[in-house]
Amino acid sequence: MGKTAENIEYYLDSKNDKDYLQDLLLNIKNAFTNQESVTFRIVEPKEKGFLVKVSGLFAYVSFKHFGWSYPSIEFWKNASNSIVGNYFTGKIHNIEENPISIQIDAKEQKFENPNLEKYSKYRGIILRKTKYGFFVDLGIHFNWKCGSILGLIHISTFMNESDYENWKAGDEVETVFQGFNENNKPILGDNIERGKWTNGEMEKLIGTIQKVSVLINEDGKPDYFVLGEHKATIPIKKEFYPNFRTTAKKYTYGLKNGEIIDCEIIKINSKKNSFVLKLLIEPPMN
Repeated sequence: MGKTAENIEYYLDSKNDKDYLQDLLLNIKNAFTNQESVTFRIVEPKEKGFLVKVSGLFAYVSFKHFGWSYPSIEFWKNASNSIVGNYFTGKIHNIEENPISIQIDAKEQKFENPNLEKYSKYRGIILRKTKYGFFVDLGIHFNWKCGSILGLIHISTFMNESDYENWKAGDEVETVFQGFNENNKPILGDNIERGKWTNGEMEKLIGTIQKVSVLINEDGKPDYFVLGEHKATIPIKKEFYPNFRTTAKKYTYGLKNGEIIDCEIIKINSKKNSFVLKLLIEPPMN
């Protein structure tokens, strides 16, 4: 029998604790037999999983049976403490009675859609520090109701260089979501201008004709700027000007400071935050 207001005195007698335990275990057995979903709360991280509480009893969920996966135990160790206290659902996949052992499979956990807004700030937990930046999980921002949202803060996107030295794995940080990369992974970082070169925004300009500003530098050579601010190069290659490469080269030599020319954007250099351009000039008449 279960605890009620009428029989509570029965369970307050220590010799009847086993009856209460059996009642709780019976509920778990029924859920196991019928493969019903159960709600559990994360209590404590363990070496390879979590100690959880389900229907008044302690149980265990291994990392490999959790609602999402990470590439290494290191990621789990750095995220685990921030997951404690949160509720998830799963199904009982193993029960033993002597002693009581309950294991839960939460791999089919259903999560909410995070609906990340471009250029908005989100809280994240650092899972690994590398020489090129931090792997960060934004799932903590939504109290893990959306599961894991793993992204990278590249070192080039830090507005304050000291952040890279001061932050460490396990730290909670605030960062800006800048869109998704080609693998549909979040691009993160405070430097929004830098993010445009990695989130596909600048790639949309490939194939378009743009006004290009010419600035003669101290060496007397032309520098090029698209949209008045973004650096660019105009490589004089045979593949671009198969029959008049010499003419194209002479054309660039004759450019004047402040001149505006039309060019086609043929690709971007995301490492240097710059465009690669092709001149729009006609081949010479034979």
